[in-house]
Amino acid sequence: MANLVPLTDDKKPFVTADGSFSYYNLTYNEAYHAKSIGAYTESLHKFVLASGILEKLKYKEVWLLDICFGLGYNLAALINEYLKKQGLHKLNILSVEKDPSVLALLDNNYLLWPVQSYNILRKLINRESVNHIDLNIIIDDATAVFEYLHFPFDVIFFDPFSKSKNPEMWNTAIFKKLYNLLRDDGCIVTYACSASVRKKFYKAGFLSYDTRNLPTGFQKGTLIKKFIYL
Repeated sequence: MANLVPLTDDKKPFVTADGSFSYYNLTYNEAYHAKSIGAYTESLHKFVLASGILEKLKYKEVWLLDICFGLGYNLAALINEYLKKQGLHKLNILSVEKDPSVLALLDNNYLLWPVQSYNILRKLINRESVNHIDLNIIIDDATAVFEYLHFPFDVIFFDPFSKSKNPEMWNTAIFKKLYNLLRDDGCIVTYACSASVRKKFYKAGFLSYDTRNLPTGFQKGTLIKKFIYL
């Protein structure tokens, strides 16, 4: 019988405020999502809606860079919203994740929802194209991937562990690499909102804005766009 509460050596599940499950990573000593917010709600508001990616998909094919895949909630929330719309253009996703065990965690996992979106996500992981969505996953450290990745993206979901746990991802050098990977009219979204993070993005050539339309009591995320010199 399938295990209804999937466990791994370093990941333990817990319920978040909106009823969705997340996991605590014992290696990083940090949860993938804030318990008080809700894993699904956070992904929906701080990444999908904040990025405006659904609006872009109304008029063109979109390329999304997803850093890091994690539990897949950002993509599952995006897929869920994509399926609600009619006439959207093709969505191409490149996701980067250095921990292959998270992909195994998705198998036969009845905790993660929306169920339909996760079923589609599992098919995409197995290299099936579903509903005009394509997904490729690179299993590697993102800092290494940036050295050979040069394709321009319309949207970047930037979702590593926090700067205290994953400091190598939160510096100006990395943000400059993101600058080169982003189209001039593109955007980056992240859950982080500290002044120190935004200052580093500014040094890399970006302007930062608070995410909009968050539920009451929600900690703001950040929408990041290139500063274009005219």
